Amino acid sequence: MEEKHNVADLSYLNELANGDRSFVKEMITVFLEQTPEAISKLEKYYSEKNWKMLRATAHKMKPSFSFVGLKETAVIMNSIEEYSENEIHLELLPEMISTVKNTCSKVMAELQGIKNNL
Repeated sequence: MEEKHNVADLSYLNELANGDRSFVKEMITVFLEQTPEAISKLEKYYSEKNWKMLRATAHKMKPSFSFVGLKETAVIMNSIEEYSENEIHLELLPEMISTVKNTCSKVMAELQGIKNNL
């Protein structure tokens, strides 16, 4: 199984799985199911200026990005979490959320293909 893909890097997930392909498949499935809803929540909470829920959603999403090797996206989520918690740099949030959304669109198509081959 190839470790490095266009966007995703499943080496950490494969290490956690310790050869258990069903675990890898399950984690990919969870990511594919939960990420679109979480991104919608990010956009919703930003538009509502609900910083507390925006922070909570960003916090909850971070681990899943680590599983699929999206280190830069995890860093962006960290910033979204910090900015919304402290209500600073709020003008940067729309672009950050957009970047996360675009990255997730790419990685989700890739992960679906990987999942289908497991």
